[in-house]
Amino acid sequence: ILTCMSHLSPDEHDRLEQVAFGIREVFSERGHNITTALDQDSSFREGERARSGLARSMMQTAVALAVGAVPELGLESGEGGIRLVRSLDRGHSRRYRVLSAKEHEGTFRILSSSNSILDLNDQSIFIEESWVLAYTLDQDNQVDHLFVAQVLDRLEGNPGELVLGPEYMLMGSPPTGDGGFRPTDEDLPMDDVDEEGDAGDAAVG
Repeated sequence: ILTCMSHLSPDEHDRLEQVAFGIREVFSERGHNITTALDQDSSFREGERARSGLARSMMQTAVALAVGAVPELGLESGEGGIRLVRSLDRGHSRRYRVLSAKEHEGTFRILSSSNSILDLNDQSIFIEESWVLAYTLDQDNQVDHLFVAQVLDRLEGNPGELVLGPEYMLMGSPPTGDGGFRPTDEDLPMDDVDEEGDAGDAAVG
């Protein structure tokens, strides 16, 4: 194990719950469009690649909209155009990489083809950490599970698998105040949130 585990503060957990609320709202309003797209041609339903790609595209927009509603969080591009949710939580600088997960025998698996997620800035004045913001979808293309977990290591393999710390499950608590989260139909230009390619495709649950 390469990294010592840390824990989210209550404030950080609350911010992530707001993000989860926004993500779930987008899929609640738009998830049926994935099914509609897949129904356009029978070949789209061969394997999981088409469904996974559509889900990732929708998740890109959902994450961008949700993070935009939480001022304390930021969204940035990483190596290869990936999207990272950034936060600063009591001296811990965290990068949450949005990835699909696979539920298997009561646990979650995230496949990964490289160690890039483990690369940290050793010169930072903060404690740098890599985390995942992971999701699975149900058969109706709604968000089933949504959680964050610290990335501790990566098991070698083809393609390999991330070693995660304890999962913080995110149910999606609505934000406090009068505004709330309002999804929009405007699609944002974004790159893939999952840089793992076919490994990520196979992992959409």
